[in-house]
Amino acid sequence: MSTIIGFDDAGATDRSLVGGKAVNLGLLRQRGFPIPPGFSVSTAAYATFLEESGLRGRIAEIESMIDYADADALEAATARIRQLILESPIPASVGEAIAAAYAAFGDEPYVAVRSSATAEDLEDASFAGLHDTFLDVRGRDAVVQHVRMCWSSLWTARCASYRERARIDHGSALIAVVVQLMVRSEVAGVLFTANPLTVLTDEFVVNASYGLGEGVVSGILTPDEIRIRKGSWAICERTLGSKAVEIVRNPSGPGTVELPVSPERQARFSLSDEQAVQLCRIGQTVMDSYEGMPQDIEWGFADGTFYVLQSRAVTGAEFLWEEEIETWQTAPDDDETIWSHAWAEAYWTGGITPLFYSVRARELRDSDTDLFTLWGFDDLLGMRRFKYRRATAYFSSTADRLYYRYILPPGLRTASLANLPPAWREEAGAHPFNWRKAVRMHWRIRFRSGDQGPFRFIDATYALLNHGTREADGPTAVELRALTDEQLKAAIAKAIEMARRFLTILRPGFHVYAAATLGAVGKMLRDWYTGDNAFAFQDLISGLPQRTAMVEESIAVWKVAQRLRASASLVLLLAQADRPEDFFGRLQETPEGRAFAACYHETLLGPHPHRGHADRDLWFSRRSEDPGLDLRTLRTLVAAGDSPSPEEIEHRLIAQREQTTRDVVANLRKRPLGALRAKVFLAVLGYVHRFLVLRDDERHYIDRVTMAKKRSLQELGRRLVERGLLEGDEDFYFLAEQELYEVLESRHSKPLTRAKIANRRKVFDAFNARTEISPMYLKGSTPIDL
Repeated sequence: MSTIIGFDDAGATDRSLVGGKAVNLGLLRQRGFPIPPGFSVSTAAYATFLEESGLRGRIAEIESMIDYADADALEAATARIRQLILESPIPASVGEAIAAAYAAFGDEPYVAVRSSATAEDLEDASFAGLHDTFLDVRGRDAVVQHVRMCWSSLWTARCASYRERARIDHGSALIAVVVQLMVRSEVAGVLFTANPLTVLTDEFVVNASYGLGEGVVSGILTPDEIRIRKGSWAICERTLGSKAVEIVRNPSGPGTVELPVSPERQARFSLSDEQAVQLCRIGQTVMDSYEGMPQDIEWGFADGTFYVLQSRAVTGAEFLWEEEIETWQTAPDDDETIWSHAWAEAYWTGGITPLFYSVRARELRDSDTDLFTLWGFDDLLGMRRFKYRRATAYFSSTADRLYYRYILPPGLRTASLANLPPAWREEAGAHPFNWRKAVRMHWRIRFRSGDQGPFRFIDATYALLNHGTREADGPTAVELRALTDEQLKAAIAKAIEMARRFLTILRPGFHVYAAATLGAVGKMLRDWYTGDNAFAFQDLISGLPQRTAMVEESIAVWKVAQRLRASASLVLLLAQADRPEDFFGRLQETPEGRAFAACYHETLLGPHPHRGHADRDLWFSRRSEDPGLDLRTLRTLVAAGDSPSPEEIEHRLIAQREQTTRDVVANLRKRPLGALRAKVFLAVLGYVHRFLVLRDDERHYIDRVTMAKKRSLQELGRRLVERGLLEGDEDFYFLAEQELYEVLESRHSKPLTRAKIANRRKVFDAFNARTEISPMYLKGSTPIDL
């Protein structure tokens, strides 16, 4: 086996021969990147040294007696091993091979001698910085001696302890050494092709300082830092480092020395913005060559040229690549935007997968685009309103503050401001109303829209609810399997378009007409009503005059539970069931069970298969997918005994609403213009009731569309697993829609895709386990208190 392996040689990328650091250099060299020439002293050389010196057995004997819990004993034992390595002669064949390879460089140049262990830069272990590196080594004998010193660094107390904790066999741990021409860098440092502190993958971080890069890598100085946006290469932030010293070649001997940096040079950035961008572009190509995995790149700049000195995967940071979930967004991501989690916390509950966010948020964005274009809200068209962060969604408070100023006058905004930061609400509630913009909006709605307007949107919604159910349900799972890939993508697109169209009809009703009339009821109670019922508003919007689909479903569930509760044998079966199949699977064993199963199917499973879970995301199972949802509900209702039925609760709320309505109307009639006040109040309240009925009814339609999307996307995920493009049946949930299509078309990096899925899944699970707590507000991507 060869003692010397050049960066261009066949074994240059074999970790077992040259170690982790040299593998990376070999890859960079073979991919055409500007790295200084060099070679590796292979692990075979170290193995030969151990065998011919007789050290292998002596080292194993010393190591076997180490008490790793005793720091002093560990230090003493490893120091003894290092001393044995430094004192033992290097075999002549090895020393001569190293000397000959060095001589091939020419007139005894300065070189860097770097350790490259086989266990270095592994996916589950990183020895970065633990093994020795020596700079500005010159001369044949010095190079050979520093190779031996690198071998000895395999046995520092820190390295031995790390191997022990990582359960890496000490006897199998080998080390190679890289010998590489020194670049006499004027400026050097580290480039991260993703931010390891913020885990943002859409920005590069340049750390730079004068002299050799050792000062930055070792942390002995504070470098300049420049953050640069990936792709656009815009400068995000520049932070001037102190750069108090620089490491340079020792002018009077081997090695390096530290020299002070003058105040004038400290006050300047060591790289210009243009040079930093040039470096980042090189870093992008390096990262691309490593299949998109973020890289930690050591670099040097000399005589107008950047050199890549080392590249390894960034360790210690769990990147999520959330920016790639947002590629469908067209509006810029402004770092000054204030984002709120409040709306998602109240209405978009549960963990949110990248897949569902990429679909639902885009539906909402496209709906906004339709509405804002019609309404003439050009400034809002250019603002981003949605942001994904760590398994949940954020909504732009910056955009919402403008939005509610445009659509509602001050007295009617109160309920709509709950999602804004508390410190903003007084100003946002009182801000002058732009009547000209509002009049133009309503004129356009009236004459340019066929399904918007305070009454038309209700008619348009019920037209879909009454006649669009089959279309909303979409193809069955069996029908989807028969489709080609392109037909499947079309089915997904059709379901997304149905949701967008439905949202475009609904949202003016929710945000404009309902918000205005609910606000008007509240304002009339505050300004006109003089009674003592503090809960009048809540009484008036409860117990609706028309039974909703949501109430119908609640009654159906309750009736099924009561039928079960009336059977002692079924109650016993329910109590004994550990799993859903232990109950539902055994119903066919008795006539009573079969009758109950028929009732359950006719009442719940048949008409409401798409319902059953409170959380919105596709991830969460519905009734048709998980009988356990209803099993838990039935247990709760059976255990509740003679608790009031939904119908009894409904009748009580209706009676309370009717009584409160009479009281309020009687109170208003006593005021000046009382008859007119009462008439206006009843008209507005009647509209609110119509809206609230629709609000409950529409959920069944959108949930059907959501279920259709889920079936289609599940089929896509199944195909990707079947073709070996994804590994787990649930992996597809953790890729955005456009990322799934990249996988389908084999335009993806497999290592990058695996990392995305694993890291995103980990955060999603933590969110649902409530160990991942989302901050209420962000500024840009940074949590803030407001």
